Amino acid sequence: MPLDIRVVELLTSRFCHDLVSPVGAIRNGLELIEEMDEDEPNPAFMGEAIKLIDHSSGQADRRLRLFRLAYGLAGREMRGFVDARAAALGWTEGGKTRVDWPQGVPHDMAGGKPGLGKTLLNVVVLAEEALTHGGSIVVGGQGDEFSGRVTVTAQGRPGNLNPDAAAALAGTTAVDDLTARTVHAYVTGRFAEYYTLRLSAAPAGHETLVFTLEW
Repeated sequence: MPLDIRVVELLTSRFCHDLVSPVGAIRNGLELIEEMDEDEPNPAFMGEAIKLIDHSSGQADRRLRLFRLAYGLAGREMRGFVDARAAALGWTEGGKTRVDWPQGVPHDMAGGKPGLGKTLLNVVVLAEEALTHGGSIVVGGQGDEFSGRVTVTAQGRPGNLNPDAAAALAGTTAVDDLTARTVHAYVTGRFAEYYTLRLSAAPAGHETLVFTLEW
């Protein structure tokens, strides 16, 4: 699969966009502490600054952990789903969407399928993006390294992928037409193809979207 510079640029833009807010908040918290009167410290003010730094550093840490597995080499090397599950739960922590990913799902035997954990994590992120008003994401499935089926069910509004994301996922969008909003869908689809996974997304009733990974 040839390297496309535009895809690299868009992914980098996405990383920076998702990290600039928490990193900036950490800096703001440090500046508040630096501006405090050393002779007459304000405990309440100090507490708020520390709370801001703690919250923002945790957010940045969770996002970096997901990026490392979803896009980096570490995701390819996963043999099970523990780390991918933890990253998905951390990604949505404090947000409008809840992830229900039971421990032991999929079975560890399916972890032998190269790229499955990495691609599944990307699908969960894509499902969260589709739920613009929040909702729930449920992961289920079974199989081993040779065959199996995993589903990611997104419940909430709007219950479907927007046309641009759907086209990017399918690979029918020209690379020059990709944006920072659709590049994740595009990369998710290409990961599935690279790891010989069959990925589909289809509505299933009112405000329900089901992603299916088969191999």
